[in-house]
Amino acid sequence: MANGKRPSLWPDSSNITSSLTMTEVKIPNHIMRLKSAILGCRYALDGESLYSVKWYKDGHEIYRYVPRDKPPGQAFPLPGVNIDLRNSSDTQVMLRRVTLQSSGLYRCEVSGEAPAFNTVSESETMTVVVTPNHGPKISGGQPRYQIGDVVRVNCTSAPSKPVCHLSWLINGEPAQKTHLRQFDKIVVNRDGLEMARLGLEFRVRGFHFKNGDMKLKCVAKISSLYWQSNEESVESDRQQRAPALESRETVAAKSSTIGSAASTMPLHFLSLLPTLMLFWSWQSPS
Repeated sequence: MANGKRPSLWPDSSNITSSLTMTEVKIPNHIMRLKSAILGCRYALDGESLYSVKWYKDGHEIYRYVPRDKPPGQAFPLPGVNIDLRNSSDTQVMLRRVTLQSSGLYRCEVSGEAPAFNTVSESETMTVVVTPNHGPKISGGQPRYQIGDVVRVNCTSAPSKPVCHLSWLINGEPAQKTHLRQFDKIVVNRDGLEMARLGLEFRVRGFHFKNGDMKLKCVAKISSLYWQSNEESVESDRQQRAPALESRETVAAKSSTIGSAASTMPLHFLSLLPTLMLFWSWQSPS
């Protein structure tokens, strides 16, 4: 040993290359409560033999597939996890009627046979969704506003899981962030369903009214699974008074027409006076 180093009793791990690779892990990001979820796990052995495929939820083993076992598939009980063994294999696991407890981090782990026991794994998060039973509610608004008034309204979502994301639009355009008022979410029952609330506060300007009308819309959404909105239309006080002014102007115009006609009547009588005086002279006795 010219360099003074002892020879290693173990093979150099840097020279060991794993031919086992994970090609795809497919887990739904969001799924509706009481639906069935398919967790997919595909791999390439590239000459190795499969030892096992294991599935974990939040670090707890829930399913194991070992080809040499009889039967090869085995499920392990865990709250919120109901595995359909008949529809599960080395490449997929079926969860029946998922609940809110089914949400979590799922990991697929594939191992090759001895002596290397090479292992690859990937994980994804699945969230079980409970959608609201009605659209968002708008409160605090007035039927009419004048320029310079302050609008203060709130939008509240119905209970859901996860909580809805709320947004405000004014006349179809997203409201400025400085006009939004954030509130903490509210947990409403033991299932952990949550309500969201978002306020909108701004001073009314002339450009807010389109043909005397201003539209305030609240949108509630959960990923791509749920989208509902509620819209209120408010009027300008100026626009509201316009019909009355127009009506008065119309009446005034009619009155002036009648007045002008009446003012011309004495002129007709004056033009007839000579004829009437001659007629009266004939009727009077000589």
